[in-house]
Amino acid sequence: MVKNILILGGCGFIGTNLTVELLKRGNYKIFIFEAKKVIKRNLDQLSKVEFYDGDFHNENDYEIIFKENKIDMVIHLISTTIPLISNQNIIYDIQSNLVNTIKLLNMMKQYQIKKIAFLSSGGTVYGISKTEHKESDSTIPICSYGIMKLTIEKYLHLYNYLYGINFLILRPSNPFGEFHQNSLQGLINVILKKIHVGEIIEIWGDGKVVRDFIYVKDLVRIIVDLIEKKIQNEVVNIGSGRGYSINEILNIIKHEIGDFPLVYKETREVDVRSSILNINKLRTFLNINLVSIEEGIKKTYEWLIK
Repeated sequence: MVKNILILGGCGFIGTNLTVELLKRGNYKIFIFEAKKVIKRNLDQLSKVEFYDGDFHNENDYEIIFKENKIDMVIHLISTTIPLISNQNIIYDIQSNLVNTIKLLNMMKQYQIKKIAFLSSGGTVYGISKTEHKESDSTIPICSYGIMKLTIEKYLHLYNYLYGINFLILRPSNPFGEFHQNSLQGLINVILKKIHVGEIIEIWGDGKVVRDFIYVKDLVRIIVDLIEKKIQNEVVNIGSGRGYSINEILNIIKHEIGDFPLVYKETREVDVRSSILNINKLRTFLNINLVSIEEGIKKTYEWLIK
């Protein structure tokens, strides 16, 4: 039976890859809601989906999707901020992400849509509590972006309790790979793009910050696998379960791609020193076989230079 899935933010980095994965499975009719001026990539695949454009701030812009179609599930990928700049305008972060998501949940209640998958953030919700994070660990974000993600998670629990809307909260680590375009976040992609155009690589701090990275095609495959296994009302970390320092990533890139100019700059306040996701819970749901970071970096660079 074909299921109708609405992807909010379906033309972004993760959204584009997720759409490709869903189309590959062949069991879904996909509707995408995106901003009017967004650049659509991978058009040969995206021609197979139905587009609605508008402003997430205006719920009337996406209500038409619910009026015209029987949506089985919403996948919420929209975020109007990134960790680096979210503390600069916290009120905007609250209004554009938290308030707008609550409006979305109210509309789902109105149209009796009982399933939502939400892309939270494994890299920011835990904050500085410890090195390796389980889903049950304390959450002390140090940026507004992480606080909004965590608060939305709490409202998903509330709407499940009050109205029976089932949720799947996804806490990814740091994805990299094809269709990434943001020049302000996504360490591996930003470095590879700068290498490709001959720019100097700038590293904030001493390069000893540790992160958990996951190849985006692994990430979206896991998301769809969780949906198809009907995992719901759960919070799930999605990462590699292994940490790499920025210096280690630089050395891997040098080995796979070649040398490049590099400078180190002052540490940023929003950077947690170490963040690795414990994926034991994920392994109870799925068998996890990930692309190696070396292979993922090679694939990403090959896509970039095409």
